[in-house]
Amino acid sequence: MTHDISDGRINPFKHKYLRCFLLGFLLKRGFKEIQDWVVGRGMKRNRSFLFLFLVGFIFVFGQMSYTAFFGEVKTGLQNVASDQYGYSFYVPPDYTPDRGWPLVVVLHDEGDLGEEYIQGWLGAAKERGFLIFCPNYPVPRDFPYDSEAWLLKHKRTFQSQYHIDPNRILVTGSGFGGHYALYLGLRYPEEFAAVASVGNAMSGRFQRLFAFSFAKVNRLPVLILKGSEDNADDSEKATAELKTMRSRGYVVETVEAKTREELSVANASPHIFEWFEQVSLERESGARSRSWSPRQKFFEWADNLLRNR
Repeated sequence: MTHDISDGRINPFKHKYLRCFLLGFLLKRGFKEIQDWVVGRGMKRNRSFLFLFLVGFIFVFGQMSYTAFFGEVKTGLQNVASDQYGYSFYVPPDYTPDRGWPLVVVLHDEGDLGEEYIQGWLGAAKERGFLIFCPNYPVPRDFPYDSEAWLLKHKRTFQSQYHIDPNRILVTGSGFGGHYALYLGLRYPEEFAAVASVGNAMSGRFQRLFAFSFAKVNRLPVLILKGSEDNADDSEKATAELKTMRSRGYVVETVEAKTREELSVANASPHIFEWFEQVSLERESGARSRSWSPRQKFFEWADNLLRNR
């Protein structure tokens, strides 16, 4: 069953009449009490009411503004087919817009479907409270630019509809999707906070398009889960590319799985989420704080210039 994501959005002013009534009552009563306070009548009583008036005003008006901005959204899994490619989107059942939530963009392997691939991520996402965006994409005849523009457009739309923490956005994938995730993280570091790949992410058709950043703030942390059965030629190329990344200042953690089963999404996703939560804590503690030195600002300018050429 498919849904348009707009179908899940409830009228954000569902209770606006009740809130307007309460707001009007508070304003009317508040102005009277302020007038009495000015002329010096019942000062002690009025001070208490003024405090309650301000608290009530902030609560009522704040709730109206907050709901009007984010709206009330439908939770659960939504599979959307009425789109250029189609996508799946998951919102935890306990989602509320009063705090920032992490978003994970998951990219399936070539030939798979997003609505099937996302199933392996749902258990860990529900347990840890992650929103999941899983786009479909066809055989990459129009890759990468048309598809990535479409993907980033939807990602930004979700960020405007949901309270997503911009410092907790992970892009990840399996097989070709993992290689594509690394490409996106290198080319658009301002859109994501970290990259995780299941499989050989370093070598593939986008390797020649990898854009390594000069600025520290644009060097996203990377996690690569790979198998011991990877092709020897690909492994040699991947090792060389990995060495290049680390020499450019990237922090890349690699984990070699003992069996192919360990690389399944159901088994890999909890490890990826745990790693990403640790990375997020390090970011919050200032491990990836923006440097305002002239040198780093110049590097950021150079990165933007080279990526947009």
